[in-house]
Amino acid sequence: MKRLKNNLLLGFLASLGMVLIVGCSDMLEPKVYTELTPDTFFQSPADFENALVGIYDPFSSDWAGLYNADPKNYLLRGEVSTDLFYTPWYINYSEFTWGPAGFNGDQIYDKIRTVALATDLIDKMGNSDVDISQDLQARYVAEAKTLRAFIMYILLDYWGPVNPKLDPETLSDDEIIPRMSEEAYVQQMLTDLDEAIPNLDDKYNGDAENWGRMSKGVARMVKLRIHMHQKNWAEAESVGKELMNMGYSLMDDYEAVFNVEQNQEIIYAVPANGQSPNYYLTEILPPGFRSSVDGSITDGDGGWYGYWIPWEFYDKFSDNDARKETILDEYKDSGGNTIDARAEHQGAIPVKFTEFEGNGPDFSMDQPVFRYAEVLLSVAEAINEQDGPTAEALSLANQVRERSFDPADMPSWSGLGQEAFRDSLLLERGREFYAEGLRRTDLIRHGEYINRAQDRGLNAEDHHVLYPIPQEVITEGDGTIEQNPGYTQ
Repeated sequence: MKRLKNNLLLGFLASLGMVLIVGCSDMLEPKVYTELTPDTFFQSPADFENALVGIYDPFSSDWAGLYNADPKNYLLRGEVSTDLFYTPWYINYSEFTWGPAGFNGDQIYDKIRTVALATDLIDKMGNSDVDISQDLQARYVAEAKTLRAFIMYILLDYWGPVNPKLDPETLSDDEIIPRMSEEAYVQQMLTDLDEAIPNLDDKYNGDAENWGRMSKGVARMVKLRIHMHQKNWAEAESVGKELMNMGYSLMDDYEAVFNVEQNQEIIYAVPANGQSPNYYLTEILPPGFRSSVDGSITDGDGGWYGYWIPWEFYDKFSDNDARKETILDEYKDSGGNTIDARAEHQGAIPVKFTEFEGNGPDFSMDQPVFRYAEVLLSVAEAINEQDGPTAEALSLANQVRERSFDPADMPSWSGLGQEAFRDSLLLERGREFYAEGLRRTDLIRHGEYINRAQDRGLNAEDHHVLYPIPQEVITEGDGTIEQNPGYTQ
């Protein structure tokens, strides 16, 4: 996969003879005009693989990628409007002051064009008569369907159901189509995933050449997130238990999860490579940072201190919680002085990756996206929502918690009722998944996103659970595209 993604997307598009029309109107309707046919492009299995580059391209930690650490992207925009993360760079996210006009050119919404590209390639690859094994052809189509569903889920998470191009016969039409119903939109994602799973490999842990590809594990994780998002608790429990039978496992040491690549807890990570380096550490380290106090973390140039964990949330980690060791409250500066972050900074430093050295700004750590710990806590939540805190739900949650505590120090959850167990899971997910992009979605699912923002003194309103459709899209749609509630002028 690293080799695959090192190909240039520009060259890929040129080789297909495909043009994605770019201009003032291209965010609304990603128009795909192509002369690509099985006769003109798909001549070998390598052509199928090269065709997938454009659909994989958004899953990158480079600047325009969904998993780059810039607040405009998906990874940390899901954190910075919550109680868990803060950024001074894009104050509208942290302070709930965003509106439609400020989202013109939104680079996440822009990925709706990739859905159109996926639609085109699913059709062309599925109907190709090139000399390729049926199994391999089916796998390439399955990867494209998984990627399409993955991007559609991300769009749903931020905007609700949008208006993706899903009919290959209309990709070149000028007609603007309305947004889908939520039921149809969700069903499309699930259909793509259900059709894809039988034709995907199980997983690629330990397979460096293919690490980063879509797999059964990834497709099921997208299904799990969809069902959790929709509060389909029985379905979430079912797909979660399918994942539990796939051979994934928790690492014994929390820090090792982020320092050991391709380990058995990582279901999917964005691979870091020459085309897609990881900038996360530079964006969170303070200027003047040189090392952690114990010297295990060193950086020659320091960072930009664009994010921090507010002290109020940092203090929700008990001192005997091993996860707290991945967050710095002190460090050494360039003069060798010990800096007390609580005295000098507005929040703690969430390094997450605790074994690195270098000068930045880019580093070579893979960016985790799906972890087995999320499966266990999600299934525990799904069981609790259906049947209360059963012994099974408690056991699943404790598997995650026990890693971070000595047995005598772990707070007991025995005897909790359904509501208290729900609240405890939400807090546990915050401590377990900080800086992994889950906090906003978790708070919304629990009905706490707006309340907690208001408790912080922010002017958050109910409609802020969705972002506004970019105003340019609404204008170009001329009444066809409905704006999300609360954002109409």
